[in-house]
Amino acid sequence: MQSRFFSQTMKCLMIMVFLAAAVGCEKSTEDKPGATQKDASNQLEDTKQNAEASQPQARAQTQAPSPSQLPSEPQSKAQPEPQQTGAAQDIRNLSSLIPAGKALSLLSNGQKAIARGDLNKDGMDDLAIIVEDPKDSMTERDLILFFGNAAGAYEQSIYAKEAILCKDCGGVFGEPLEELSIKNNTLLFSFHGGSSDRWYSKYRFQYRDRDWVLIGYTGGSYHTMDVYRGEEEDINLLTGDFILKKSDKNDPGGKLIQTEKGKRPKRKLVKLGEFKGKIYDETVIERVEADKGNRDITPSPDRQFVFFTKEKNETNFIWNIDEAQPKEIIGIASRVGYAIWSPNSKWLMVDSGTSPIRTGQLVDPASGKIILEVSYLGAGQISFSPDNSRLLYARGSEDLPSIKDRHVDGGRISVIVLDLGTGKEKIVKQGTETFDYDFPEWKDDHQISYTKTTNSVAQGKLLHTDIQETMKLEE
Repeated sequence: MQSRFFSQTMKCLMIMVFLAAAVGCEKSTEDKPGATQKDASNQLEDTKQNAEASQPQARAQTQAPSPSQLPSEPQSKAQPEPQQTGAAQDIRNLSSLIPAGKALSLLSNGQKAIARGDLNKDGMDDLAIIVEDPKDSMTERDLILFFGNAAGAYEQSIYAKEAILCKDCGGVFGEPLEELSIKNNTLLFSFHGGSSDRWYSKYRFQYRDRDWVLIGYTGGSYHTMDVYRGEEEDINLLTGDFILKKSDKNDPGGKLIQTEKGKRPKRKLVKLGEFKGKIYDETVIERVEADKGNRDITPSPDRQFVFFTKEKNETNFIWNIDEAQPKEIIGIASRVGYAIWSPNSKWLMVDSGTSPIRTGQLVDPASGKIILEVSYLGAGQISFSPDNSRLLYARGSEDLPSIKDRHVDGGRISVIVLDLGTGKEKIVKQGTETFDYDFPEWKDDHQISYTKTTNSVAQGKLLHTDIQETMKLEE
């Protein structure tokens, strides 16, 4: 009995000794500083080998966090200069993407100016960020685009300096930057600003032929106190297709309604590296408008050209937005009253003179040269047909007698159509001794309207009555 008890006691003692030794070994392992680091190093090496064997799997394992997960404070010293090419960087170390002296910008809603998505159609997430000088709110900000790779790292594609409007460029709104996003392989960013008169703009860039180009633009304006003063234009710069909307004065709600669709001539696409926060025609037109010595500033319908007059010496210019300098229009002798563009922007009629009898110079905007001159009645009372092929105006003839000759000058007034292809005039409504035909307008390509005036004299006074008439033009 004692032998059995002794045997069981020895077994228990041996078990306790074994457990104590095991605990001591585990504690000894924890006390060794190199043990865990070595294990971690082995795990990283295994991960690296797996990544090299299967890149898609590695990308899934190392995919960058969402913008909201990115660190809000730099976790290491920023690079002295933005990389243009070279080794990819892990997005989780955001500070390595931000140049020295710069800080990550914020949108107007307080969100970080970061966007992720596929920009180059390789199926991998790319990255866009906006950075700024934290001590300067009046200088335009920089846009940096990165291409992602299969390892979940990023290589810089472009550093677009001053491509984003400044923090204080939104007027009373202050921060104008509303959106930075990547959708359908397209980079989008938008601005909004003003006061009671407000404006907004949205730009669409794509990576094409190894460069970044502006492919689309939406811009508009509205007034907070006047629902009838809103308008918006959206244009596809690759095709020239556009949609123009504006507030309808007949709509009590003043809603934006579609008013026009069309196609404008294709023009040189703006590169992101040259973009300075605004579409190119805005830049040229605003430069012209900013000069207080300019007047009669009139952009063409497609905004490819802008006409203006220098107040100081009454010289007239036309500026093609794709050219560095404007062209002077030689041969306009009198003060300009109006600049009237054809609907397709191929012709410009410059109305000049200081009396009711006007002179109009037809200008080729591409060359800046005067093609022909016409005379007509009424400042600005000349118009292009909707199909851009003819001019319509009225003119008096003092060679033929009129019942009103003793009272006013001008003679008989007739309606005239000028064919721009031949340069020949045709009287379509002939004035008589009693009747004048004036103030013509196009109804469409085939019909016009005008005012018919019946003149009479009673007790030495000239009397007249007016009615509106419409006529169809002969083909």
